[in-house]
Amino acid sequence: MSKSKILVIDDDVDLGTLLQRYLKRQGFDSETVHSAKSGLENIRESVPDAILADYRLPDMDGLHLIKKIRTIDAKVPIIIITGYSDVKQAIQCMKAGAYDYVTKPIQPEEIVHLINKAKSTTTAPVQESSTPNKTQQTEAKPIGYINGKSEVAKQINKLMKLVGPTDMTVLILGETGTGKEVAAKQIHECSKRKKKPFVAIDCGALPANLAASELFGHIKGAFTGALHDHKGCFERAHGGTLFLDEVGNLSYENQVRLLRVLQEGQIQRLGDEKTIKVDVRVVAATNEDLIKAVGAGSFREDLYHRLNEFKIEIPALRNRNIDIPLFANYFLEKSNLELEKEVSEIDENVINFLNQYSWPGNLRELRNVMKRAVLLAGSGKIKEDHIPYELKSESPIASNDINIQTLDLKTVVANAEVNAIERALSECSYNKSKAARLLGVDRKTLYNKLEQYNIKA
Repeated sequence: MSKSKILVIDDDVDLGTLLQRYLKRQGFDSETVHSAKSGLENIRESVPDAILADYRLPDMDGLHLIKKIRTIDAKVPIIIITGYSDVKQAIQCMKAGAYDYVTKPIQPEEIVHLINKAKSTTTAPVQESSTPNKTQQTEAKPIGYINGKSEVAKQINKLMKLVGPTDMTVLILGETGTGKEVAAKQIHECSKRKKKPFVAIDCGALPANLAASELFGHIKGAFTGALHDHKGCFERAHGGTLFLDEVGNLSYENQVRLLRVLQEGQIQRLGDEKTIKVDVRVVAATNEDLIKAVGAGSFREDLYHRLNEFKIEIPALRNRNIDIPLFANYFLEKSNLELEKEVSEIDENVINFLNQYSWPGNLRELRNVMKRAVLLAGSGKIKEDHIPYELKSESPIASNDINIQTLDLKTVVANAEVNAIERALSECSYNKSKAARLLGVDRKTLYNKLEQYNIKA
């Protein structure tokens, strides 16, 4: 059996070499390149089984790199390596088609676990042509499901149970990472269709020229590369539920096609003259304001109303603080199982930091934080040392580090320097040369500051 090929794209030579060696020891065929251009050339020659890419590369950022990769292959799992200050950009990468992201300093065990998970959960249906495929007939990026304690969580659960048994089209609104696909699966599980397929497709990650084929299928010879007949998502979801994530990203032409399917209950494969009847319940989701898109003319008003037979809004995690400890403990238990660890509980100070953080990545970010913390803790409690520095630095707790009675200029400057150095080191995986460049100082100056402030790195 051939080894899985993993491509590492990172301009940090030391980190790239360490990752490559570790992955080879774990049984992977690993290769490292140090620029986006080299990475794209490598992928064109031979598409790997998974890609690890730094968000900040000298010739291209992660978002543009993902879009370039997706023009070559639509299904290869891409894992973005990012500094914690770049989590918002990492979320944009997820929307562009990345599988997931990890934050620096990285843990090799976490990387391997994520690669294995990506390979297993992003397995597409059997290819019927050489056309790339980005759909999944199981979970796409699972977060897990648990009822919250807040009133809004109870209301959402009530609405899902209410609309689940019907065949109404549902529109789920919420920021990236709030668990919209999980809600869609819960609606499917509450329906009469629960024993039939649940098919998920990320409309935002599909190359524009392949979206129609993935949704509606094509016949042999419909276009260059169509070597066989291909069933689209509607046919694969027949009798069950089709989840259209980021539906606002569909082109105008595909919006027209989608509206016709919803109205007539039949599809027409690309290149085919005959129509095929389909029985599919559609659940759509978006993090965009579709009303504004309708006003701007980029989204059809008739399609919006057809999708919006029943609307469910999932609030951001920062607006439901009462649920954070519950979700954190859920992700702790889930991470224990996945990583084969025995972490028993979360320290109270950590819970305070979690409650006070803004969570731009919502539940997905909390899941990642808890998984990393479980990996670092191994057993016993999750303590402050096990969570990223940025979670603590954003919290009001951290702002009390400076006593109001000692707010002289020298103290303020010293604290600012310590925070900047620690943040730079964290972003650069504690590579001092890279951190010095990020801070705009030479390596010797950085070493002097580390000694001056007794910063261990």
